[in-house]
Amino acid sequence: MRRFAADLHIHTALSACADDDMTPPMIVAAALEQGLDMIAICDHNSAGNAAAVQAAAGDALAVIAGMEITTMEEAHVLGLFPDAASAEAAGQEVRDTLPPVKDTAKMYGRQLVMDAEGGIRDIDGRMLFMSSGFALNEAVDLIRRNNGLAVASHVDRPSNSVISQLGFFPTDAPFDGIEISAVAMSGGREAEFESLGLPMIASSDSHFLSDVGLCRTIFVLNKATFDELAQALHSIGRRRIAGREGGALV
Repeated sequence: MRRFAADLHIHTALSACADDDMTPPMIVAAALEQGLDMIAICDHNSAGNAAAVQAAAGDALAVIAGMEITTMEEAHVLGLFPDAASAEAAGQEVRDTLPPVKDTAKMYGRQLVMDAEGGIRDIDGRMLFMSSGFALNEAVDLIRRNNGLAVASHVDRPSNSVISQLGFFPTDAPFDGIEISAVAMSGGREAEFESLGLPMIASSDSHFLSDVGLCRTIFVLNKATFDELAQALHSIGRRRIAGREGGALV
């Protein structure tokens, strides 16, 4: 067993609100420079670039294929999946609920589907930045049907969190964990959310290269894999969350 540093919420240029520099090779380089062992790619309502980042990383960095679903209530939910195929299957179901748009760049920004070298393969023509057709419980069920882990995104934020959108944290949604933001880490707010009784991670929610690894979760694992991560979230064996680091007012 050893300690692994993980940032489990990073966007690529497929998210319209992310910088165009968030390409697979540049994300991998930034993560390695920051001393990360594991990252998760979680674009808005899509897993279209996860496989490309995995290919760019090779054996140098563990990359979890994920997605950040925007529910009908406008709450954000992270889905972390065992492989890119599972993430893409869930992502296709989400994408099918989103309307097309002629030019996303005019409305919000480009949505770049990329290869492992950072080349542009396509521009996604769906409104990935909009609310999907999945209610909160349905989004969690979708993640679980595709063998994923469901984490409530940035629960401390005043918008787009489960708490901000519902006014409470639901006890009937089987989340595997909750996430707090860099701002909450800087403000020492971790204790506010411990009463939810769920494993707590801290992630950067990076949209820019300079934010990668801004805050992170330290896991004790045998190796940096999805299966080990899942066991750590549920404290199986000696696998566990050992702590959270970082934070800044961003």
